[in-house]
Amino acid sequence: MKYFFIIIFCLISINSHAAWFMLFSIHSGDLYLETNSIERNNNKILFTQLVNYKKKQPNGMLSLKVLSEINCKNLSIRELKYMAFSKNMGLGEKFYEKEGKQSWKYPKKGSSSFFVNEILCDRISF
Repeated sequence: MKYFFIIIFCLISINSHAAWFMLFSIHSGDLYLETNSIERNNNKILFTQLVNYKKKQPNGMLSLKVLSEINCKNLSIRELKYMAFSKNMGLGEKFYEKEGKQSWKYPKKGSSSFFVNEILCDRISF
């Protein structure tokens, strides 16, 4: 009977993790998109992205989650919230949280940010 509870506990734990999709990797870290966080409301898309650093940052951070919003009318983006974690993949202690600036950024056409915004706006239905 105790093995049954151990198996159930493991299955519940596996299903509770976020579904991260790696967008790209550079020498300092990897950028992920949380696929189950994507929400569309008319011409706006909300989603969570995560920067997973390969080396601990000076402030002790190994990962940074960012709640972002895209305006699909012009592919602009703004960051609504930042959360810093002591371990990779948004794990460990959340030691910093801050609301983002409400100003919109306009990524250059051809940049990775522009490409991600374009794909999300084209592929995520209403």
